[in-house]
Amino acid sequence: MKVYFIRHGETDWELVQSRGIRGWATSFAPLTPLGRLQIDTIARDFRLQDCEAILCSSYARALESAALLSRALNKPLYVEYDLHEWLPQKNSLADIDQKLLSEANETLRGRHLRADESVTMPWESLDEVRERVLEVLSRYQEFNDVIVVTHAVVISSLIGMDRLVEYAEIVPCEIDPMSSTQKASVKTCVM
Repeated sequence: MKVYFIRHGETDWELVQSRGIRGWATSFAPLTPLGRLQIDTIARDFRLQDCEAILCSSYARALESAALLSRALNKPLYVEYDLHEWLPQKNSLADIDQKLLSEANETLRGRHLRADESVTMPWESLDEVRERVLEVLSRYQEFNDVIVVTHAVVISSLIGMDRLVEYAEIVPCEIDPMSSTQKASVKTCVM
C-alpha cells in the first residue's frame, strides 16, 4: 500500500490561548489562514491525484486539513481516532502535570533516558504510536494509495526522528498490509 503521510497545516494556537483554553481542549485549535493556504497548495501535488481515500486524525487541525484535501481532490474522508497526536500523558482526563510533560518531551527527543527502563512510563512511547497507526492502516488494505493527514510525531514514529516534519509536508511511504499471521510494517519512506 502506498501511503502519503501529510502533516496538518499551520495551527492557530493563539486563538485557543487567547480564550484561556488549556490541556486537551487545545486539540480544537483550527488552522491559520496560512495553514489553509498550505493545504490548498499541496492539494495540487500530482502524487495525491490518484489516491483512493483520505484518513485523518480527529484533532481539529488534521480534520480541517483533511476536509480541505477531500473537497479539492474529491476523495472520501475517514476520521480515525487512533491517528491522533502522541500522548505525553496517557490519562487524558487527568490535569496536565507540567513536570511529567517536560520529562515526556525530553524522553521523546532522546535527551533524557531513565536509569530503570523496565519502569512503565505514563506517556506513550514511539513504538506504541507506531503500532496504533499501523493497526489503523491495516483496516484499509483494500486501497492501493491513501492519504493520511496526521501529526509530526506520528509521522516521525514511522520514519524516524531525524528532523521535524514541516506543516503540510508530504511523506510518501510503502506499507506492507497486515496479513492474518503478521502485523503491518513500514517498507520504505522517502524524505
